[in-house]
Order: sequence, then C-alpha cells, then structure tokens
Amino acid sequence: MAAVGNPPPVMRAFALQQTRTLLRRLAFQMSRAARPGDPEAIHDLRVAIRRFSRCLRVFSQFLPGGKRRKVRRDLTRVMDLAAAVRDRDIALDLLRQARTPAIAALSATLRRERRDAETRLRAAAGSLARQSFSQKWRIWLRL
Repeated sequence: MAAVGNPPPVMRAFALQQTRTLLRRLAFQMSRAARPGDPEAIHDLRVAIRRFSRCLRVFSQFLPGGKRRKVRRDLTRVMDLAAAVRDRDIALDLLRQARTPAIAALSATLRRERRDAETRLRAAAGSLARQSFSQKWRIWLRL
C-alpha cells in the first residue's frame, strides 16, 4: 500500500484523465456560449466551469500549483460573466411567468442588461479561444 503522501500511479493517471476530459467539455461549452442567443449554452458553460474548477481543486496534488491558480482565476472571471447573463435569463423567465403588464419596463431593462452581459461574456470567451486556452491550459497543467 502507498504512503499517505505518495498516491499510487493509477490515481495520478485517473486524475489526469478526468482533468483532460473536463477540459475538453469546458472548451466545447465555451465555444457554444460564444455564439449568441442560447440561454442553455450559458447554463451548460457554468456547469462545465464548476466541474472543471472542482476537478482542479480535488486533484490539486497532481497538478502544478502556480498555473492551476492562474487557470482558476480565468475560470472565475468567465463564471462571473456567465452568472450575469444567467441571472437575467432567470429573472426574465420569472417575469414571463408572472404575466403582469406593469413589469414591461423592468423586462426591457433586464433584456438590455442581458444583451450587454452576453456581449461581455462572448468577448471573454472569444478572447480565451483566440489564445487557444484549452491547449495552453493542457500544457500548463501537464495533461
């Protein structure tokens, strides 16, 4: 049996494989979210970010520390931008369900805010894609 501070090689292989898989899924969802008009893509991106971020945390002993923290900072930035879009999607959905005419002005404001938030998210996702973030992160994390 391996010592506490020295996990078996099979665990390292598993951790790296899971990290690679979740990074591929994140890259796919990032590209979906970079396209306009799909509220579910924003939700799926948030899920992919949470899962990949959790993976980085859980398997931290198998990944380089400095670069792992940089990746997590980038993820936090994108997650915050995606949250701004998703929050407005949820608010708009609740307003639609309420069917109250007095909230038309609020709906218009939320739609405008959502459009602006989506523009910022798409710009950040596009910027990461242009930097080939998934390839860069794969190298940084030694996957």
